[in-house]
Amino acid sequence: MPAVKAALFVDNSNIFKGMSQFSRSLMQSGKLGHGQYLGMRWDRLIDGLQSQETGLDIFARHFFASLPPAADVRNLRRRPTQVEWDRMVKKSAQSGFYKAIQGPPCNFRLHGIPLHFAEASCGRQMRTAYYKCVGDSTEVPSCLQSINPDSCSSCNRKFIRRFEKGVDVALATQLVIFSGSKVGSLDRVILVAGDGDYKEALRFAREETGRDVQIVSWRRALSADLERLANKPVILLDDHWEEVCEVRTHPPLEETPASDEAEPDAEDRP
Repeated sequence: MPAVKAALFVDNSNIFKGMSQFSRSLMQSGKLGHGQYLGMRWDRLIDGLQSQETGLDIFARHFFASLPPAADVRNLRRRPTQVEWDRMVKKSAQSGFYKAIQGPPCNFRLHGIPLHFAEASCGRQMRTAYYKCVGDSTEVPSCLQSINPDSCSSCNRKFIRRFEKGVDVALATQLVIFSGSKVGSLDRVILVAGDGDYKEALRFAREETGRDVQIVSWRRALSADLERLANKPVILLDDHWEEVCEVRTHPPLEETPASDEAEPDAEDRP
């Protein structure tokens, strides 16, 4: 029997966040010690997926990530020019972790989505954080006793906020185009993510083009809507972390999204 033809779509940010949450649970249970971190081994995951059933041929491998990585963005002390920013994005796609996954054994096609960034007022952010933390309570948390929200509002110090935007749209669009165009040469779509935003793209792949759908996700990150759409076994990374992850002694900065912050308010944008 010929191998099942499959296409793989990875949302790096979604998987990284799920892995970070799972890592904390391992630390709480004592399975990870202080100074130990999980890192995904994408080659192992691909090998495991291809060994399913009578064998899968994952001939298309798409990896979606926000660029540049956290380490580069955290070093910024001023807003870069557009030319400088474009250079950083291009450099990050051609070096380190992102360069490695584009070659053997993973052979991913990298879809790098440039991060958005904006200058924000320190005072406004501190004031917002203060009242969000205090809420309706009449007591001031000890960690904020030295903060005067009225004084903070007049602070004009600036810092750079960065936020992801467009990764889910890019992945969903590519998934729809790819599954709709590979007539007779694609049997299965494998989504490595658990975000419910991908529901309609997967529904199209399954109901309109007749592809099988499989989900790979961390348990806490998995949307019930996606789980219901899958007609092939859902793979929970929680159950296979020792197979597809390695324990490191340093944070996997190269594959870390620069921020999980929400998009800034309109008045914070440049």
